[in-house]
Amino acid sequence: MTGPRRFRAGRFLDAAAVHAAADANPRLRQFMRTVAAHSEAGEVRSRRLLEHLIRRIVDDVGDLHLGNALNRLERIAVLRDNIAAILDHVLEGGTLPEGVRVATLGEYFDQLTTEMRELSRPRDGIVGDAPLRLADDSAAYADSLLREFDGGGAAGRHAEPAAIVGDAFRAMPADRQAALRRAAELEPAALWRAVAAESEGGKRAAVADLETRLGGRLTPDEVARLRTAVDDLGRARSRGLQMSDARLAEALARIGDPELRAVVAGGDVWLTQQLAVHNPEALATLWRRFRDRGGRADDGPGFRAYLRHDMVTYGRGVLGEYSAAFSLSSIELFLKGPDANVKVAGTDLVGIGHDGWVWLIDDKSHRSSSVGGVSALTDNLVTNLRRDAADFRDALARLGRDDPGFTADPRILDAISRMEDAAAEIDRINRRGSASTRPARISAALEARRLRLRVTSAAGEVREITQALRDLGLAVQPTGTPVPLPPVGGR
Repeated sequence: MTGPRRFRAGRFLDAAAVHAAADANPRLRQFMRTVAAHSEAGEVRSRRLLEHLIRRIVDDVGDLHLGNALNRLERIAVLRDNIAAILDHVLEGGTLPEGVRVATLGEYFDQLTTEMRELSRPRDGIVGDAPLRLADDSAAYADSLLREFDGGGAAGRHAEPAAIVGDAFRAMPADRQAALRRAAELEPAALWRAVAAESEGGKRAAVADLETRLGGRLTPDEVARLRTAVDDLGRARSRGLQMSDARLAEALARIGDPELRAVVAGGDVWLTQQLAVHNPEALATLWRRFRDRGGRADDGPGFRAYLRHDMVTYGRGVLGEYSAAFSLSSIELFLKGPDANVKVAGTDLVGIGHDGWVWLIDDKSHRSSSVGGVSALTDNLVTNLRRDAADFRDALARLGRDDPGFTADPRILDAISRMEDAAAEIDRINRRGSASTRPARISAALEARRLRLRVTSAAGEVREITQALRDLGLAVQPTGTPVPLPPVGGR
């Protein structure tokens, strides 16, 4: 039975190669003759049916193999994390974590070796020694194949934007049109693969293959014009697949603001129009913010730039919080974990380490290499300590109400009390004494209550903080490699 993840490996099969393989195989030739004899469409239908069956079976077997491989990779990641956590704990000077035996580490390594070995054995990785089963009911599977074929294979397919591609061709200069016509006469299948490539890497490979097949039958100038023409057609096709006239009209009809509607109608297909289709509520909210900040009603490019900045900033923040949480192996228990509300004020993460220290964390996953201000852990530290402590006590109270037998972990109660004590002491320090000694006194108050302030950087470039922040006891904790985000708007 195929899994929920679909990879569509069959779409990469070349039709000519499928037909050549069928002609070379006696059993497949007999299959086509039998189908042709019982079909009004004759050999044409039998060839099309065989190609459909091969593509679908390659799809399903590929899904089994790739789905199984991904599951193995997920298990490998868990095993590696478990091994790393044990080794980190020991290397930091501790004994083996509670409940972990010496033999456990060896078992983890044995399991990891087995998973890695099975990952390199394709058939064994799918089914082991058992027969390969694509479905629980072979008759139902065959029926689904035929229904999909008779229905035109609509499932999982798209309609080619032929009109848009045709318009792009007619808009080209005559010399580019001539280069395309010449390539289409000589190598039509290779030309279409180059136009229909869905990634930059795929396009480069397809264009190189096309030029190799043409084998010098075009002049260098014609080849240069052909490259440009293929790029133009591919971009037009990709836009057409992303947004049809009917789809855009439906999205525009849902927009009540006439100024926003006009911006979307003339806007970028990759960002503005996609957001209008998939999340019109978010689009309206961001449009209001853009206008409130002085954006002009007719500034479509400015609004697109605002959208992109907001999405990149938000995306880095979400990725940063989750990456930091899963990378801080020295934290044993999170009282406040990562979430998608990266724009809400306050600390990002609060956790208890293996040594009992409480970590207050603010993730700075942005592009600058240094941090000069961390308001969540400086100016607003007292407020955030009290708010987090109150939220934790409320959560414990809810658990107690829901389950009369619930008993809070003493480590959590102790951590909350220390946070409350630290908030009271830092509040007193802020109101009294010399400002010049305030950082040192705050740092000492945190140290006495075993609280650490940390700046993490999981999806950015942060590697240092200012001396003023160090004086408060803050430290930078890089938790991952910088993540470069691709530009929005490319194919």
